Amino acid sequence: MDSSALRTLPDMVAGISGSEFEAIHNRSRHQALHANESDYVSERPLVLYAFFETELARKNLQFYIKHALHNAADFLFIFNGDTDADKLLPEAGNIRSIHRENKCYDLGAFAEVLTTNDLYKKYKRYITMNASIRGPFLPYWSQGCWSDMYLSKITEDTKLVGMTMNCNIRNHIQSMIWAYDRTTIEILLFPSADLVKKYKEILGPYVLDPVTPVPAMTAPGINSCPHEYWDAVAIEVYATGLIQAAGYKVDAMMFAFHSSENYQETCKENGDVLVHERYYGMDLHPYDTVFAKTNRGIGPLVLERLTDWTNGNGYTSYDRCHI
Repeated sequence: MDSSALRTLPDMVAGISGSEFEAIHNRSRHQALHANESDYVSERPLVLYAFFETELARKNLQFYIKHALHNAADFLFIFNGDTDADKLLPEAGNIRSIHRENKCYDLGAFAEVLTTNDLYKKYKRYITMNASIRGPFLPYWSQGCWSDMYLSKITEDTKLVGMTMNCNIRNHIQSMIWAYDRTTIEILLFPSADLVKKYKEILGPYVLDPVTPVPAMTAPGINSCPHEYWDAVAIEVYATGLIQAAGYKVDAMMFAFHSSENYQETCKENGDVLVHERYYGMDLHPYDTVFAKTNRGIGPLVLERLTDWTNGNGYTSYDRCHI
């Protein structure tokens, strides 16, 4: 198993204030040695999972541990605030956890961890996600790996992939799960002055929406620490446009996004599809997006049934995801 990049993680995140990174499993003697390990870049994706303790989040984490973990990626769990949920994690060489103060919201936490000792430079592909979603949910006939389903959508032209696009305020890929590559993360962490200037010109004059009061963009990208909810929402909302301003496309797993070539110009009337009956008169189905948003009250019976059936079936990503 090639997880030499992950092998260095305890040292790489040791500089995060108030954080402790635990080495859970000894390294396999079969791992490759590199002449200059500091320059090594893993071919495996890095999956970061942000968790804050709530009853629903713990249920989602338990489901994720049972059905989403596999050997073809490195998993880094970020536990924010007071929780003992790390005790749920299995011991495996490609699974690590970090405890940190509950600050900066999820995107700020991802930025903090990825920039500490340049952790992001150890990988080429990334998935960031949080415990507000449950999955993977896949039909019986599907033989695919959930992480490959997202990462395979990243191309030379498309640099950000998520479950859904919200067309309220400004069209944006919602951040409960993002897949991206090195190009994307460098834009989101360190947007150039020229790119920011270009994006601000595209945005034009700021107009406050009285229903969803997202403030004007003050911190382009995700590399900041918001302390207020709407400031955190703004980081999510403006991230998509920043990628597009750099000349790249974004993608969403929901099928409606692919129903026409000009979807992004015509989707305003549906706004946020993660609302009951707002997905074109329906609730978004987990088979559409592989994961289900669980804190919006959409499709509760579908969520309950698919959870029970997946548990009963014994589905495991270890059988579907391979190097």
